[in-house]
Amino acid sequence: MTQPKRPVGRPRRHAEFDRFEAELPEVMTKRPAYNDGIGLFKGATGCTVWLKIRLPLGGVHNGRTVPIGGSVEIKKGKRASWTWQELIEERDRLQKLADHGKPLEATEVPTFATHAGEWLERKKSTLKSFGVTQGNVNRSLIPAFGKKALNAITVGDVNKWIGKKRATLKPGTVQRELNTLNAILNDAVRNGLIDRNPATWADKIKGVEARQRFVTEKEWKTILATCERIEQEQEDNREQTPHRIRGWLRHYVAWAYNSGMRRAEILALTWDNVREVDAEHTVVEVLNSKSDKSRFVSCTPEMKAIIEALRALPRMDGDDRLFPLSMTTLKRSLAALWKATGLNDVRLHDLRRSHATILMSKGIDPRTIAGRLGHSGTAMLAKHYAVDLGTRKRLRLLHNRSSEDVGV
Repeated sequence: MTQPKRPVGRPRRHAEFDRFEAELPEVMTKRPAYNDGIGLFKGATGCTVWLKIRLPLGGVHNGRTVPIGGSVEIKKGKRASWTWQELIEERDRLQKLADHGKPLEATEVPTFATHAGEWLERKKSTLKSFGVTQGNVNRSLIPAFGKKALNAITVGDVNKWIGKKRATLKPGTVQRELNTLNAILNDAVRNGLIDRNPATWADKIKGVEARQRFVTEKEWKTILATCERIEQEQEDNREQTPHRIRGWLRHYVAWAYNSGMRRAEILALTWDNVREVDAEHTVVEVLNSKSDKSRFVSCTPEMKAIIEALRALPRMDGDDRLFPLSMTTLKRSLAALWKATGLNDVRLHDLRRSHATILMSKGIDPRTIAGRLGHSGTAMLAKHYAVDLGTRKRLRLLHNRSSEDVGV
């Protein structure tokens, strides 16, 4: 008599993986065997689990570059530490990261101090005011955020720091330090260390206004006369200060006023940057601009006269700069100049603003002026340099200066 068949029950949820594991030899000698991306290797010391993940976009794993569509094998530890469901979820998690081009390995997020130090090292050769930025980082930012991991810095932390700074510093100073913090955290975002920059969402600093200081004709004459007086005093005291570099102050200030160039751009000029186009036209090539793009600045008659005067300036052998002095010497001398003029609210950058405004008053096209100053567009020109002063009458003090003072 035929025995009736026993009803077949529902197979276990992960029966396929159970059979896969049971069919493997007790000791394997080669690579892991895989079933649907989950692998096992039975060795002399036990069974280990592996996952095979396909990288459709390619990438890097364990220091090895994986081509597009390649796969990586990831060891996950002892088999006894994992259930089949946990392995499936881990496989799917890693595969999702790979499908989006994200790293499979957990990266340890550095502290702010570590990343800020690396950022400064990379920016040392390109940052125009490296010393100032380095001071902001070391004196202000690292004491506040240095020990925190980059991903642990919150919007609240930034706001708390802003509040403390505003209690003792001017709004503009705090804004400049915040700009440095923004630059470092934005760099961390670009390098995949954090998802977003918390400083982007911080409270705005009230009281920060775009500085709009222009030099009038009377003030310009005062500046030139003070330069000449200082240089005459230096010449009279030549024997007491034989090593002082003399004869450059008036030339430097006049060059800034006539060219609209930035402080560091002027200091970096060499004789190779001076190009005589023809008998009447001379230009200087600016290589170390803020935008890292070179530009040519045509010389005014006074700039050409300054070039000839600078050729006679004493300088060390091998120094081919137009102005053979350091940034420290320049800053110290300009600070003394502004104090001597009595114009305490004037800075060198104001001569650049004045230059742009005078060109605007002469009807020169804004794009031409922006190109001379080294801006890619006219937005910065309108915001910080050549402000619409309303009427030609209000520009008269600037407009009446001789064409030999400023021109293109």
